[in-house]
Amino acid sequence: MMVSLKERNQVEFQQKLQANMKQNHIDVLLLTSQENIFYATGYSSKFLSLMKQPGVAYAIVPAEGTCKLIINNFEKQTADLQCKNIDIIQYDSWIFIDDGEEKSDKKTTQMNLNQSYQIVQELISKISPTPVIGVEPLSLTWKLTEQLYSDYGADHVIDVTNELLKVRVIKTEWEIEILRHAAKLAEKATQLTAQELIPGMNEFDMNAIYRKHIDALDNHAINTTLVTSIGPNYSAPFILRDYALKDGDIVRLDGGVNYYGYQSDVARTFVIGAHATEEQQSKFDALYEGFSKGLSLVKPGVRLADLFETVNGTIQKVGIPNYFRGHQGHSIGVSAFSEEAPFIAPNQDLVFQENMVFCLEVPYYSTKGGYNIEDEFLVTKDGIERFTQANESLNWPS
Repeated sequence: MMVSLKERNQVEFQQKLQANMKQNHIDVLLLTSQENIFYATGYSSKFLSLMKQPGVAYAIVPAEGTCKLIINNFEKQTADLQCKNIDIIQYDSWIFIDDGEEKSDKKTTQMNLNQSYQIVQELISKISPTPVIGVEPLSLTWKLTEQLYSDYGADHVIDVTNELLKVRVIKTEWEIEILRHAAKLAEKATQLTAQELIPGMNEFDMNAIYRKHIDALDNHAINTTLVTSIGPNYSAPFILRDYALKDGDIVRLDGGVNYYGYQSDVARTFVIGAHATEEQQSKFDALYEGFSKGLSLVKPGVRLADLFETVNGTIQKVGIPNYFRGHQGHSIGVSAFSEEAPFIAPNQDLVFQENMVFCLEVPYYSTKGGYNIEDEFLVTKDGIERFTQANESLNWPS
């Protein structure tokens, strides 16, 4: 089944946020990150993603009533087309739009962030004269933080980062369908890419092949994030490398696509050309055993920390004694970085719950090759639904 923003139920997302706000006695959420603005309103700002400057877009969620999106005049048309059941208020930018409305002949050099904040003040003043405001400190500038403290008092401006993660970790049915499709899309493109790779190709070739297959499978995927390891080059490059594949090299294809604002993240490791050596396969087998053991235990009520200890301990016991990582997987959703909290990590007392979507992964890096086995799954009432199915051998795809 194909899904899109048209099926997104804005009221459902608003109610989830407002229920948490009432539990924590918060009058208004002032959201400044691209991810949480999208989560609250259904709109992801292109300019905010590029400029990374708080105030380019805001979302305001009152404890009661409709969510508000504050967006620049150039993006408002897109927001009007994509969003429903929210209030959209525009502010001015440097951009002139001839739409028949009366215009001011004074323009700021870029976004008029003073105006966007004035709109925030006006909206909050209508909610409460002494509001408790939930904010995201990591997406605030110091200047904006000081302004909020000055206007509302430091004791009335509180960090709701963890509360937002609690809301986001339990997925709606629409989110589950989006994530399921995105995971399967990434898995299929990874398999098709692996089938085309031959000695002499490099990372530029890999990325071009992967993008080609994503576009052919579903051109609604708006971005691809593919992290590769080739032979001895295990680290993640921003600028791709010219290293040419050699017969017998280990290849790790890790990542996925952004599909209607949601991420996917799967990893496949395999050998190019010749069959894997005994040393290569033994490393893979140890990782796969820890991975499989971990997946078999996931169900509602299992502590994330206990799953970490099982996966990490199994890999150490069966083949890689010095193996240790900070986490063995993560939740996945709207975060621009596919790894989002909570993590399958030590001291993580959170337990799996129905309708969580997670990635389980077992990366291993050395100058003899970068490995990872990673799949996505949905936590169900009695266990899990695997969105993807990792290969069991380095001699893949056959």
